[in-house]
Parts: sequence; structure tokens; C-alpha cells
Amino acid sequence: MPSVEYKGGGHPYSDAKIPRLLDAHQNGQFVKVTCKWCRPEITRNYRPMDIAQLVGDRHVMELQHRFRCEKCRRNDYMEVSFEMVIGDRIKGFPVRELVEIRTVKRPVWRDIEL
Repeated sequence: MPSVEYKGGGHPYSDAKIPRLLDAHQNGQFVKVTCKWCRPEITRNYRPMDIAQLVGDRHVMELQHRFRCEKCRRNDYMEVSFEMVIGDRIKGFPVRELVEIRTVKRPVWRDIEL
């Protein structure tokens, strides 16, 4: 897996080997998001297809700066990885579930002279 500091723009052959959200869904993995600044207090687990509905099928390194910590409000210390949960750990495993996507409508005004 590439470095955590990966910014994208690598060779297409190398980028094709990085696991994507659809791959994680097919393998039964979860997306684990941790704030490295507040760790281990802020760790959330998501279903890959819930995140794919929001941002599309991205690879794990492109997701790093798409999340923001709820406690420190920073997005530059977020760490995203795929995690396989099996056996006894699956019972009581906390997962955030996407309920709905809301679109906020805001008016845009301009001044004109009559």
C-alpha cells in the first residue's frame, strides 16, 4: 500500500493496484476512519457503498482529505483504511450507516438597478 501522505497523480498502473471502495465492498470490508491528532478517541467505521454513494468509487488514498474530525475539525490528520471484521469482533461492531443525503438550497441574490 502506498504512503499515507499520497497525494495522487501517480502512474496509472500503480494507481490501478490501490484498493477501491467497490473492492472493499466485494471483500466484505469496512472503511475505518481515524483522526491521527485525536486518536484513538475518534474512530468511525463505514460501509464502503455508503461512502461510494457520496464520492463515487475512489481508492483509499483519495479518501484521506474527504473526512473531517468531529472533535478537532481538522481534515489533514485523517487516516482511512479498509478493515476486515470477522469472528467474535462482528458482534457489537459499531458502524455508521447512511440514512439520507440532504441537498441544501440556498438563495443567490444580486443587486440590479431599475
